[in-house]
Amino acid sequence: MTCVRVAKMEDKADFYRLWKICFGDSDAFCHWFFENRFAPAYSIVLETEGEVASCMQAFPYALRIRGKEVPGAMLCGVSTHPSHRKKGFMGQIFSYEMNHLRGKNCIVAPHTPAVLSSYFSFGHLPVADAKYLECECVPSFETSVELVSIEEKDWDKLFPLYERFAANYSGIIWRTKEDFLRKAADYAADGGKCAAYIKNNEIKGYAFYYQTEEMLLCVEAAAEDGYYHSLMEGLLACGKGLAFSAKLPPELYLSFPFGKLERKQKGVMGLCNGPALLEALDLEIPYGFKMNDHVVPENNGIFDFQGNHYASDPVFEISAGHLLQILVGYHSLRELEKEIVVFDKEKFDRINALLPKQNCYIIDEY
Repeated sequence: MTCVRVAKMEDKADFYRLWKICFGDSDAFCHWFFENRFAPAYSIVLETEGEVASCMQAFPYALRIRGKEVPGAMLCGVSTHPSHRKKGFMGQIFSYEMNHLRGKNCIVAPHTPAVLSSYFSFGHLPVADAKYLECECVPSFETSVELVSIEEKDWDKLFPLYERFAANYSGIIWRTKEDFLRKAADYAADGGKCAAYIKNNEIKGYAFYYQTEEMLLCVEAAAEDGYYHSLMEGLLACGKGLAFSAKLPPELYLSFPFGKLERKQKGVMGLCNGPALLEALDLEIPYGFKMNDHVVPENNGIFDFQGNHYASDPVFEISAGHLLQILVGYHSLRELEKEIVVFDKEKFDRINALLPKQNCYIIDEY
């Protein structure tokens, strides 16, 4: 017999076991993660024959979408035991999770899976890109830039810069100081380091990174306008002779005589509660549309842009996933016109003008 249910604290050992089997992270990281980021009330397990065969974790966060704070939950760690794969368990647990999160008043569910397309069938579509600065082997080069190591006691000094940085993006986790410090501790639990570029006694940029004998991997970097180049130059200097990779905001352009800068899709999002998102965004658009969603039944219907049921004819018909791409600002209506059934082209064009694209970025991996 198979059943899907909300997790309990006593399920922690099974979550831990499946995480280690599926992802192989270090004991130090897993210990920290399950002590600090395990939220059973937001997580789901699937049991079969009395065994936890699959589980999905989520952690509550606020997100910033079009300048508004929206409650949500970051999905992470979808783990199915190898002996139970290809049995449709992921579909069962995923649908249960989305509807459960709606009941927990979460409006959206972002995540950054290794294979984004695995979630497209559930309506979780790309909402963010990232740039990657990469080099197979950093050569020796002259630089006057020196980064300053930031220890745990000073992590809180980075938070004002993070707030200013995050305010530039739609779809990003809107961390509190507690969230920020927890994320910094997350990096440190697996050997992560932090360095900052400081000018005139002010922190202009910071980077969290991992360094091994073969590679320097920067997983989070934030900087004031005009200071990313100095931050990356200083970090590259730390990685001389190593392979190098840094995740950066998608609109950024940097030029170095070595390495390459490539833009990639990075991050998907699902819609737990469409009407609630529309209400939160407070859009002044006097029309209605029809939304279709095969995962969350309550998202189906004809709505206005304030999240109310709409009695007049809809201007267009759209899936929940594509609507979310537009509301976050990753795509415009016109860019997705082939995915939309348009009933009134003139009004459709008016709505398109009222929903401009945004700079979209998801800095958190989980």
